[in-house]
Amino acid sequence: MSAEYPYAFPAPVLSDPEIKAGYMQHYVPIPVQIADALSQVTHVEGHLDAGSGACSFRRALHRQPNGELRLKFGAGWLREAGAAVGTLVHIMLSEDPDPSRVDLPSELAAALDLDPAAFEVWKHLAPSRQKTYAYHVERAKQSTTRVRRALNVIREIREGAN
Repeated sequence: MSAEYPYAFPAPVLSDPEIKAGYMQHYVPIPVQIADALSQVTHVEGHLDAGSGACSFRRALHRQPNGELRLKFGAGWLREAGAAVGTLVHIMLSEDPDPSRVDLPSELAAALDLDPAAFEVWKHLAPSRQKTYAYHVERAKQSTTRVRRALNVIREIREGAN
């Protein structure tokens, strides 16, 4: 534990058998004692370390009907961290001080800078929508793909404004 991350714990990466595929399928369960401490928290930031790799993240907490609290990860995030279903990972968490903050990939920031009309529309999008677009651009492996995706985002938000 550190001042930066007051909550730390080991946990297995699990897969929800009721979800067939996709981003919401993989998760790390949060221990009950930590879940209780986070009962009023909606978003966290942290670090996932699988021993052979690691990644930092910002996530919404997912509360299940049975009371279980989960951190959900896409397959790409798990690969980046060297984790897979069944891997024991070490998680460090803290409350996200600004859950509405959107971290823009440089390609998307540049595209928005070049198109003031699109930027005006962007400013009025819900933070969740902005995060979805940013994530879509950021997750591309090649810079040319990130640029293409950023330009597509600009086109899409401009078309949605008309």
